[in-house]
Amino acid sequence: MANYEIELRGILTPKKRDKLEKLLIKSGKKIRSYERTQWVLKDSWKNGLDLRIKKTNGILEFSLKIGNPGVANRKEISLELPNNKFSEAKDFMKLLGYKKGIKAIRNANIYKYSGVEWAIIEMPGHGYYFEAERIAKNKKEHDRIENEIREIAESLGLKVLTPKETMDYIAKLNKEANEPFEWK
Repeated sequence: MANYEIELRGILTPKKRDKLEKLLIKSGKKIRSYERTQWVLKDSWKNGLDLRIKKTNGILEFSLKIGNPGVANRKEISLELPNNKFSEAKDFMKLLGYKKGIKAIRNANIYKYSGVEWAIIEMPGHGYYFEAERIAKNKKEHDRIENEIREIAESLGLKVLTPKETMDYIAKLNKEANEPFEWK
């Protein structure tokens, strides 16, 4: 069964980004970095899904998150694909009716701190935000984990976005930092 991703976000000014990264380097442990291009498929949200194709550090995958993108806890399923299958992945999505969407480029440094994965995410030419994430094995763990992440973020002086603020921020990024695409 798929895990539940508990993920909270917040906007980072350059000053807050620098301060958070210094803390994570000093008191946490860097676990990975990535450069990612993702194609978020429009209209999948209408069905309560977040369907996308990702290319992360050269690795291609289908990603499906179940639930509204603004909420903190969603079930997530990812399937890795051979890197030479991007054309087939696009054709697969087109046949399912997903031809349009948003292309987003994100670069991140990810650290482990206080039992939470902290990603400092750059949107090239636009700005930064953080994602704080832990995985829950079942729904019973949701609230406890979400509250723990909120408390840690607050102790670091970080503001976590509400679900509405998250959706507003995504809409803003779609206008300012991401680009629309349509597969023919």
